[in-house]
Amino acid sequence: MATWQRAERRLPFRRGRAGLPSFVSETIGMGDMARPADARKDQELVSILTANARTSLAEIAKMLGVSRATVQGRLARLEREGVIAGYTTIIGKDHGQEASLAAVIMIELEVKQQGNVVALLRKRPEIIQCYTLSGHFDLFVKIRCTTSTHLDEIIDWIAEMEGVRRTTSSILLARKFER
Repeated sequence: MATWQRAERRLPFRRGRAGLPSFVSETIGMGDMARPADARKDQELVSILTANARTSLAEIAKMLGVSRATVQGRLARLEREGVIAGYTTIIGKDHGQEASLAAVIMIELEVKQQGNVVALLRKRPEIIQCYTLSGHFDLFVKIRCTTSTHLDEIIDWIAEMEGVRRTTSSILLARKFER
């Protein structure tokens, strides 16, 4: 009888991922944490989807050098873990975006007013992004409107909001690229 067979009989162990004994799978990095190669594949998968979220699973599998089922499993896990929070559509400039105006507004807040201001900003559909900042300004807000009058109304509404100390606005002229 071979040595490994005797050892297996004397030392029972549970099977881990890939049918390997758990101590083997943990030793080679298949326990709770992903192997560095797996993490690189996950990053590549996210990069591919960031460039074009409509890339087919078969194309992604070919690019990554793995099976379609592997890509599908990784994608499901990344969604479940919150790494991929959703998918979106970017409207091309030939389909209505050039008729709209976009602006960014930098907002300086009064002390301890961030929660109230962000809650009010969230209610306006024209406000499409809001970020907290380090530095002199506290918030970065991106808005989209159809007319300059509407844009001016939104900027004034933000500037007059309770808790806003001061704002600085810039109209976005041309998108050079977006990821």
